[in-house]
Amino acid sequence: MGIIGYLFFRNGQIAVNNVADQLQSEISKRIEDHLSAFLNLPHQINHMNAISMQKGQLNTIDSLSLERHFWNQVKAFKSVSSIYFGNNQGGLVNSGREKDSDLQYVIATDNFKSGAFKKFNTDAQGNRTDLLLTVPNFDSRKRQWFKGAMESGTQFWSPVYILFTGQDLAIAASQPAYDAQGNPLGVVSIDLFLSHINFFLENLSIGKTGHEFIMEGSGLLIASSTGTKLFTDPEEGEGKKRKRLKSIESESQLIRYAAASLQKKFKDFNRITTEQKTTFEVEDQRHFLQVTPIERNGLSWLSVVIIPEEDFMNKIKEGNRLTALFILLALMKRKLFMLMTVIRNCSKR
Repeated sequence: MGIIGYLFFRNGQIAVNNVADQLQSEISKRIEDHLSAFLNLPHQINHMNAISMQKGQLNTIDSLSLERHFWNQVKAFKSVSSIYFGNNQGGLVNSGREKDSDLQYVIATDNFKSGAFKKFNTDAQGNRTDLLLTVPNFDSRKRQWFKGAMESGTQFWSPVYILFTGQDLAIAASQPAYDAQGNPLGVVSIDLFLSHINFFLENLSIGKTGHEFIMEGSGLLIASSTGTKLFTDPEEGEGKKRKRLKSIESESQLIRYAAASLQKKFKDFNRITTEQKTTFEVEDQRHFLQVTPIERNGLSWLSVVIIPEEDFMNKIKEGNRLTALFILLALMKRKLFMLMTVIRNCSKR
C-alpha cells in the first residue's frame, strides 16, 4: 500500500511538471506573438512613410501636410504613441497621443529648422488649438533616434528611456529617408509607450497566480504583470534623476527571486540565447520558470513566465488524501480480518 501511495504521488508530480511545461510554452507563445505585432508595426509604418517621401508622395518641405499626415496615422494605429520626421536642418514635425488618453497633439519647430519646439493641442479634425509647451534650442540631428538611424543606414531602435514627464517608459523605432536620387532627407521615427505591454501582461491569464516580466540582457526591466514600478521616483536633492530598475532590484519579491535564480544559473543574462526552463523557490514554495529570448530588428529582450507549483497541486493533494484514506481503510480491514481469525481460532479451542 505504501509503494502504491508513493507511486501515485510521483505520477502526480510528473503530471504537474508536464502541465506546467505545456502551459508556460503556450503563454510564452502568446506573449511572443503579441510583442512581434507590437514591435513590427512601427517599422512597417516608417518604411511606408520613407517610401512615400522617396516617391514624392509626402512633401518633406511642407511641414503642415506632414503634420496632418502623421496626425491621421496616429489616430489609425492605436498602439503607437507618436509619429514624426526630423530633417537635415534639425527641424521636427511630430504628432502623437497623450498617455492613457485619446487626446492628440502636434509638435513643430519654427520654420521647420532647429530652434524653438512648440507643442499644440488639436481639435477633432487635427487642427492646432492651444499652445501647450515651448522648448527652446531643439535640434533633431542631435537626438539618438536621428543619429542612430543615420549611422546605421537602416532600421534602428533607440535605447529604452523614461519620458521626461516620468509617466512611462518608451522606445523609438526610426529609419533614414532618402529622395529618388538616394540623397538623405532626414529620419522618420515612431515612439512606443511600453505601458502598452504592461497592460497586456496584467490582463493575461497565467495559470491561477502566475506572473510574467520582460527585461533586457542587462537585467533592466521593460514590463511586468505585477504592477510594480519599473523605475524610481526622483530622489530628494539637486540633480537627482529617475533611474530604471533591474529585475534583481524589483519591488516584486517574485521577480527578484526569479532573476536571482537565472543569474545564479547563467551568470550573465546575455548568455540566455535559447528557451530555458528551470525551477526556484520563494518562501519554501516551488515555482516553474521559463525564459524565452525575443529578437526583433536588432532588439533583444528576455520574456520570463513564472507559475507557482501550488496552482496545480490542489488536485494532487486531493488525490493523496484519497489514497491515504484507501490505505487506512485497507489496513483497518486487514486488522479486522486478523482479529476475527484470532477469535475463530480461540472459539475452536
